[in-house]
Amino acid sequence: MCLNLSAKITIFPEIVHKSVVKLIKYQYLCVMKRITVLLFWLISASICAQQTMEALEHIYQVKKGDTAYRIALDHGISVEELVKANPEIADGKVKKGMFLTIPAHKAKPAAESQETPTSSAMAPATIHTAYDHVRVAVLLPFDENSKRAAKFLEFYQGFLMAVDSVSQSGTSVEVYALNTGSTAEDIKLVLGEPELESMQLIIGPADQVQVPALSAFCQEHGIRLVLPFANLSAHTGTSSTVYNVTTPYSMLQQHVSEMMANHYSNRNYVVLKTETPDEKGEHLIEFLSTQLAGKGIAMRSMHIGGDDMSYESALNAFRENCIVPDNTSIKTLNIFFSRMKAFADTHPEYKITMLGYPEWQTYTPTLLNEFFRFDTYIYTSYYRNPVEPRNKAFENRFYSHFGKELLYSFPCFGMLGFDLGYFFMSGMAKLGDLFDQKQGTLKCQPFQHVFKFQKNGDTMGYLNHNTMLIHYTPSNTIEMIQ
Repeated sequence: MCLNLSAKITIFPEIVHKSVVKLIKYQYLCVMKRITVLLFWLISASICAQQTMEALEHIYQVKKGDTAYRIALDHGISVEELVKANPEIADGKVKKGMFLTIPAHKAKPAAESQETPTSSAMAPATIHTAYDHVRVAVLLPFDENSKRAAKFLEFYQGFLMAVDSVSQSGTSVEVYALNTGSTAEDIKLVLGEPELESMQLIIGPADQVQVPALSAFCQEHGIRLVLPFANLSAHTGTSSTVYNVTTPYSMLQQHVSEMMANHYSNRNYVVLKTETPDEKGEHLIEFLSTQLAGKGIAMRSMHIGGDDMSYESALNAFRENCIVPDNTSIKTLNIFFSRMKAFADTHPEYKITMLGYPEWQTYTPTLLNEFFRFDTYIYTSYYRNPVEPRNKAFENRFYSHFGKELLYSFPCFGMLGFDLGYFFMSGMAKLGDLFDQKQGTLKCQPFQHVFKFQKNGDTMGYLNHNTMLIHYTPSNTIEMIQ
């Protein structure tokens, strides 16, 4: 089974090659094309041999880390001019050791190339505000025998669906999928693949231990790196063009605390105490109490096992009461909802809302009615609405392509692969070299993940700051608040 993406590229979803280094090179290349490239090179070499010594000064040998864009930039010409002078790189790819002809009328003098050019010494390089060809590599441990490998495969399959959508808009997409293993040594083997140096975007890895080598590689070769599972920190390296997809839990809690204090400060906030508080609950309550204190609001508390009188003393009959449990456990919710149903039946004057954790999304199959009844808000950085028609359409399209249902997981890895792939590939096609500066202006309608990347210091790249509240209303509707 194959997913035919365009006349320029055919992608096969089944990953069958068991190499530790490379699974499959997803690009349509025929023998004739390779022969044609070789003939172009021979013709170019023949012409060069007939040129004068002055012309030979404009022959450049490609070094490790070079890209067509960098070579053109260094010599004050556009990539189009470079390709026109060197038909063998019509696909925009250069390889170490290759000899390229630099158009003589714009080539930098040999002496000048070793000095820092002045503003008048070099014509400005062309800034491409759109790409008609995008090269992407996906580096994940596809070949390991584990439950997570199935999730990574689904992520990749969702990514292929994004390739399909982007290619239909006229952008040629070249995709490489490489098996990374899980160790630092494994990733070093992968980075020895020569094709990687010419990528415009690399997605991966899954394991934190592989981040330093991969981020350093991308920094050296001027490649954007997207980290959907691991993250870049001061302990794992630096890179100015790395994109951290996962919003840190502490940032989520800080943001939601600010949202609640700024927009819902008229509520009576009550901590629901249990015998098993956890770290996430303690931190949320700490952040929230700090923000509310800045508004002159003190949080109350009540114990989950208290009687009606203790509940009444903590609740307010004249304001909405927002209950915040001190842990993420479904056991706590089951006990509290059972207790609160009885309390609400005998005390209808109390209005109850709940504020909960991203993990609560996994409880909706059994607690959806309770979420609706008690006006529940869940903070999260991603959300898949189970009743939205377009999400069901995505599930059907996934099944038609790959012959299987999406895995039941939070987040949905297939949708993550699509949302991430479409955001970056369509964004790069639209913005070109200006992607990093203008990615915040992109308007995408994701299935699950919203991306709001902001610069995270000068050397730590970009961090996804997206935080939203999922509101389960008493009228049995679901709304997203950002």
